[in-house]
Amino acid sequence: MEAKYLPRPDGPSLYYRHWPVNMTRRLYSGKRTVFLGHSQPTHSGMLQPLAAGFRASGWDVHSGDIRGHGKSFDKTSVAGHLDPRDGWKSAVEDLRHLLERSFEDTPWQDRLIVVPNITALLTLEVMKTWPDLARHIVFISPPPNQKTLALFGKTFSEVRIRLKGADTPDEQTLHHLYSFLGAHLKDRRHLADVMSTDHRVIQQVLEDPHGWPTPTPAYWKQIFEGMLSAWSWPRDAQMKPGTRCLVVFGGEDAMLRDGGFLPPIQRFLSRIGIEDVASERVDGARSALFLEEDKFSISGRILDWVQKNRRPEADISEVGVEELASDILNRISETGARQLEPDELVELCYNAIDDDSRWTEIIYRMIHEAELSGNVNEEELHERISRLMPHWERAFNLNKQVMMSATLGVLLESVIERLQIGVALLDRQNDLLHCNGAFETSLSGLLPHDDACQIHETAKARVKSLLAENEAAVISRQNGERLIVHEGKPVGFQFFPTALKQTSLQRHGPASLLLLRVQTGEDTSETRKTLIELAYGLTGKEAEIALEIAEGRSLDQIADNQGILVSTARGHLKKSFQKIGVHSQSELVARLMAGPVGWLK
Repeated sequence: MEAKYLPRPDGPSLYYRHWPVNMTRRLYSGKRTVFLGHSQPTHSGMLQPLAAGFRASGWDVHSGDIRGHGKSFDKTSVAGHLDPRDGWKSAVEDLRHLLERSFEDTPWQDRLIVVPNITALLTLEVMKTWPDLARHIVFISPPPNQKTLALFGKTFSEVRIRLKGADTPDEQTLHHLYSFLGAHLKDRRHLADVMSTDHRVIQQVLEDPHGWPTPTPAYWKQIFEGMLSAWSWPRDAQMKPGTRCLVVFGGEDAMLRDGGFLPPIQRFLSRIGIEDVASERVDGARSALFLEEDKFSISGRILDWVQKNRRPEADISEVGVEELASDILNRISETGARQLEPDELVELCYNAIDDDSRWTEIIYRMIHEAELSGNVNEEELHERISRLMPHWERAFNLNKQVMMSATLGVLLESVIERLQIGVALLDRQNDLLHCNGAFETSLSGLLPHDDACQIHETAKARVKSLLAENEAAVISRQNGERLIVHEGKPVGFQFFPTALKQTSLQRHGPASLLLLRVQTGEDTSETRKTLIELAYGLTGKEAEIALEIAEGRSLDQIADNQGILVSTARGHLKKSFQKIGVHSQSELVARLMAGPVGWLK
């Protein structure tokens, strides 16, 4: 494969790829050229298997990244962004430049274009002024010519631009778009599942450094404006007679709704002079089937059609937007497809904090109502989305916070359960909120109780009893910690991490950690390390170095043990000083040994 950048006068250089055919094979079969396009979350580098399939059959293969995708970006044209004024026009010019480079010296009848998703739309734009572009054109899961969908996306993006700005990556729009597309799928683990049923394919796209970008609102505005433009042709524009077209889509295709949106596309292609419009459904595939050459032999299917070995024709039933939206609303909503009042839509926004499918419901409701009107009023749609968007934005951010808190809670519980010391979370009144098994074991050993059926309630009472014994113990205002004594012996430690400062202000909010020493088993360095990470907010490396200092090692010895530079070890130590509130190694040792770590040792 050959790769290089093609300079552009008004934008970033375009990353161009070429998989040349063997010269002997070219001399035998002539120069036949295929251009491969990419979709929004992918780039030309992901097309290697598909390119290999065509190349093995004697085709010269070309591809490239449109600006804002893959490697075609610079400081002024960043990844996932198109200029809010003329980004679509620039992207069309990018594709034309790549096509001109790919097809130079190749006769019309030997040109093949295979383009999915947005490059399908861009190709339609190029075709308006290049009627003899190629003899064979293949669209894979093209965005449909459904005006209501495009207008809603355009309007939503315009409102997001007013709220967030044009050039800031917008997670919310990405989330809602792919949730909307995947609403009819039965099994979804990730937004990207609309691309494939194979989670290995999804993972490869997500892990690719140039794949799955989070586009800006301006990007989406330009894409939806392009969707409106691509399917709107000048009355006299016609393709060269003899041009053939094949539309390929997956059996679970989110873009074409399993083929339901295909008939109006076929009628449009016939109207612009394409004499032979074929279609093929690939069972088991979704919208990114072009990434699954090994599984579906996409190149083989296309070449069979090119060589007229077969003419596929998918058996489909046309589905309108109103019918589709009504069906999904009846499936996901208790109120079905009835029109909701503005305050009911606001309520749905906040219901989405706990169930994000409510946002998808709102989108389908708006599209359903717009489609029912018979003539979409863009101003009314814009006003309606604008009124709802402040609530939508707040609910989306609250949902993210709830999800993050829940995730952190699960992770924290997992960490606490693995500690070899008893750990309990208390509120400001020292009421027990949560504890690990080691804590209950230690508590039972210190304050035995016979009623095992009421273990949690008695645990709360026993914590209160234990702390009552220590009411006279002064909690250091500077350190926010105190030693817990039972029957004259130190058995625990209570401290108030700064990370809990805000939650402690809430009613029954976490305020402190209470540690109890496990009477069986040995304390390990890993336990002490985890403990001071929790107590003082240290990183793993900072905790390791602080513990080694407490054990009497020099920085030279520590650096050697850790396999790092002395200056690096000193940097970690300095950060530990700041977090623990000390100014020297001796103060650090005294603080650690006077605190829970020293108590454990």
